Amino acid sequence: MDTKRFVQLFGEILAPDTARVKAATATLKADFYPHPQSLSLLLQILVSDESTSLRQLAATQARSLVSKHWKALPEEQKPQIRQRLLQKSLSGEQQLVRHASARVITAIAKIDLESGQWPDLFSTLVQAAGSQTPMHREVGTYILFTTIEVMGEDMTEKVPQLLELFSKTINDPQSAEVKINSMLALSRIAIILDTDEDVASLNKIQDLIPQMVGVLKQAIDAGDEDRTTQSFEVFQTLLGCDSSVLNKHFKDLVQFMTNIAADTDIDEDARTQALSYLMQCVRFRKLKIQGLRVGEQLTLKCLEIVTEMGDAGQEDEEITTGRSALALIDVLAESLPPSQVVVPLLHNLGTYVNSPDPDRRKAGIMALGTCVEGAPDFINTQLHEIFPLVLRLLEDSEDKVRRAALDTIMRLAEDLADDLGKEHEKLIPALVKHLDMAIRQASSSDDEQHMTTIKSCCNAMDALVEGLDSDTISKYLPELVPRMSRLFAHPSFKIKAAAIGALGAIAASAEEAFAPYFEQTMNSLSDYVQIKDSEEELDLRCTTCDAMGAMAEAVGAKPFQRYVRPLMEATEEGLHLDHPKLRETSFLFWGNMAKVYKDEFKPFLEGVVKAIFESLESEESELEVDLGEEAADLAGKEVTIGGKKVKVAAFTEDELVAASDIEDLDGMEDGDDDDSDWDDLQAVTAVAQEKEIAVEVVGDILTHVTRPYIPYIEKTVEIVLPLTEHSYEGVRRAAIGTLYRLYAAVWGLQPDEIQKWKPGLPLQQKPTDEVVKLGEIVTTSTLTIWSEEEDRYVPIAFPTVLRYIPHMMTYTSLYPAHSDILTYGC
Repeated sequence: MDTKRFVQLFGEILAPDTARVKAATATLKADFYPHPQSLSLLLQILVSDESTSLRQLAATQARSLVSKHWKALPEEQKPQIRQRLLQKSLSGEQQLVRHASARVITAIAKIDLESGQWPDLFSTLVQAAGSQTPMHREVGTYILFTTIEVMGEDMTEKVPQLLELFSKTINDPQSAEVKINSMLALSRIAIILDTDEDVASLNKIQDLIPQMVGVLKQAIDAGDEDRTTQSFEVFQTLLGCDSSVLNKHFKDLVQFMTNIAADTDIDEDARTQALSYLMQCVRFRKLKIQGLRVGEQLTLKCLEIVTEMGDAGQEDEEITTGRSALALIDVLAESLPPSQVVVPLLHNLGTYVNSPDPDRRKAGIMALGTCVEGAPDFINTQLHEIFPLVLRLLEDSEDKVRRAALDTIMRLAEDLADDLGKEHEKLIPALVKHLDMAIRQASSSDDEQHMTTIKSCCNAMDALVEGLDSDTISKYLPELVPRMSRLFAHPSFKIKAAAIGALGAIAASAEEAFAPYFEQTMNSLSDYVQIKDSEEELDLRCTTCDAMGAMAEAVGAKPFQRYVRPLMEATEEGLHLDHPKLRETSFLFWGNMAKVYKDEFKPFLEGVVKAIFESLESEESELEVDLGEEAADLAGKEVTIGGKKVKVAAFTEDELVAASDIEDLDGMEDGDDDDSDWDDLQAVTAVAQEKEIAVEVVGDILTHVTRPYIPYIEKTVEIVLPLTEHSYEGVRRAAIGTLYRLYAAVWGLQPDEIQKWKPGLPLQQKPTDEVVKLGEIVTTSTLTIWSEEEDRYVPIAFPTVLRYIPHMMTYTSLYPAHSDILTYGC
């Protein structure tokens, strides 16, 4: 290997010229990195070059090559390499280089220790961690941390000695880095610890929790953002370990995090991370939180924190303590009984909504709206008291309070549309009034407050009208349709989308009464189904197609006929515009067309089925994000998870722990804390969400276009059946429903004498062999899943299909094998 050429090319990587960097990188990867000597040269640069940047880069590259080439290096060279790496790391390197070097040492150690080499490494690191020199302690503890992280359970025998060491280093009097390294290492030990067998080590870790809390507090008090985030990372990791690790101090830890979140003198980043941690506690230690009965305290603390939001709304993307507190209230309402969350909130609501301080009035009404989705049934029982309060705040003297009330109306309507719809005579005039006022007062497209009010009015109307029947909504059409239509020309894409969405909902509720407004509305919207030059335009195109699908169902087949082909072409084009939501919109529009045109949809069926099957058969890849060295810029920043923005600690991929919901248990004791469901959560990818929509649309199409769909039935079963075991519950639920809709559709094609099934054996009229086979396939898959399904919502699909099971059982041999499941489920 040309050593001189290698060193020259490696130096090029740091050049300011992008072209030179790309060329050098390509040459190194193609001509040098495949050879073991490249690793030797990188290690030489790491321990000897004068450039800090070059040494750090060498460490990063060497780490990736160790697994490929370390074993191939001459054995006589390895002792010197190991010694020089340790010496260089202990000699006062900058932290980034030190940490990068530690990762190289760990990568080599993993290979060596597994083959019985480098036996003195552990004792050398322990000695460094206990050195009188702070720098040596920092290096020793960090390499021990990375070694435990990489070696995992292979370090189990060393756990008692490591705990003894870290119980001292976590109280280091001179170095905050040593303390943080000790915490990181302890979190990795907690992961590999056998809590049932090694009780002594478990007790030791439990005793160290208060000291770990102390390190976090010191980082917060010092305003050290990096170490604060690392400390929160540790506690997130511990939350994913066996519950016994935190049980002893869990209540105190929750109290500590609550105090941090509520302390306005503390940096906002630390407070939002504390709130994020509490959210994880509620989600993944729900039974423990419920048993400790801290829900009321958390709710009221959050309610007070929300008062800090000022003029900001919930839709702003910036993460603040106020928005994080609302997110925690949402999780609390969803996870805990109403007696621990919603009831105390309602009891204390009066002091907020009746306060002379508009920020407190706003906080009260926003917190109320946030609870609705998590506890709709209980909120519904209190609606007679809540509604007058919301209506009063809708007329508040402060814009921000009125906007918060509008958002609460929208949330109430989304979950309680039928009940809130009964108040239409008060609500619709009030919404129209505020919409007109906001339009008048909005001086420009940059008038954010009034623009938000306009959008909120449209969104509230969108949700509210779903609870109204055709006769009720029809009398409001002369007021609502012109107002919404005028907003189609608004310069804001968000306002356009809100108005179009609202008018689509109005049309769906009005049904045939919308006919007089149909043609003009379609003409006004026609341009928006073609736009595609920006993300905003594609979003608006989605909303427009959804609205047009609703209008088609409202006015019927004949008035909509001339729009069908161009819209089918536009939605087919939408599949290829690299916009996941637009793909879902296309599928949903096709489902609407199938409902409206039934067998007349046949000319489009081949292309539609082909596109949907391609979606259902598409590969799904898991997105792995390492918030460590390669993505350190994300640590402590904001990401969107499950539709909610949260601030995260610097997880590594091994720390991405999962969870699924578990049932509430009243009267739970503190010790009854089994949160093994952490292991079952799967990431919901965009592809999985698209599949959920696609498989539901398959059900719509085969239900309404049954005879033309017959050639695709076998392929449908082949594709949909495996989806009943998909990792995402939404896909499983949709797949089960679609299989039974398929069976129902096929059954509907049987002669009348067979369809009129009568109980008893032998059957008076037996179905065809094809129907019998389909029934066996569908029933077997369903009952198997039924016995194993852990998600509480998937079985909701089953009652809708139970009516098909009895006669299916009579002509199959399935009943004896599944009678216990069927009897229990029924």
